[in-house]
Amino acid sequence: MKKIVFYGSGNISQALISGLLSAGYKKNLIEFIDRNKINSRKTKKLGATKTNLKTIDTKSIIFLGVKPKDAMNAYAEICAVVKKPKIVSLVAGIKSNKYLSESKDVELIRAMPNTSSQFNKGITAICNCNANKTTFNQVSSIFKKVGTIVDITKENQIDDFTGLIGSGPAYFFYLLKVYEKRILKLCDGDKSKKDTIICNLLEGVSYSINDNSNLDELIASVASKKGTTEAGLKSFKSSKLSQNFEKGIAAAIKRAKDISVEF
Repeated sequence: MKKIVFYGSGNISQALISGLLSAGYKKNLIEFIDRNKINSRKTKKLGATKTNLKTIDTKSIIFLGVKPKDAMNAYAEICAVVKKPKIVSLVAGIKSNKYLSESKDVELIRAMPNTSSQFNKGITAICNCNANKTTFNQVSSIFKKVGTIVDITKENQIDDFTGLIGSGPAYFFYLLKVYEKRILKLCDGDKSKKDTIICNLLEGVSYSINDNSNLDELIASVASKKGTTEAGLKSFKSSKLSQNFEKGIAAAIKRAKDISVEF
């Protein structure tokens, strides 16, 4: 196992740390750097050790997990202190050519995981910008511990992945909020019962897709002619739910592309 240092320990870094530790990654091999006291406190509770740039050895893999506006300053700080660092950027929108224009004496990989990594059910897009094969394989094996990886050969596809998969869990949470209201009412306000129903529903959907990936067939298996499901689906179609959902995804992808211009 390689030593990992998270430069920035916000939500996505915490999700990765949590997933890695539950997958058996050794605590003494996970460190972090963060000036934010709240993030630092949460990350320490997970089991990671706080460190600083001066103590990082060149064999460590540095995960850059800061906000886009802070990415270039953080990258410059790392490159100024660590000799030929191995950097995995988790930052949305910032392209490799921007990083490498600051310093080329680095092994750079871009990755976009999602927060489901904390449950070892993550999906991570990974793109090798200029790292050697050994480093890329090491980084790939780290992400495989927290879920599935998608090896992307064209860097611009990461923006699409960011809007579609990186942001994906939030879309489902958003839709579930509508469902939650109805179920909570059905359960006379019993939140525990509501949570059990939602979790079982989603788990059942997951098993159904594993058994048969044809979504049209799965819909047809539930929607009988002139039945309740068909009535609901017709209402969704007339209100253009699919088109609006698609617009939301497109807006997220556009935002990922815009970030590269802004910062």
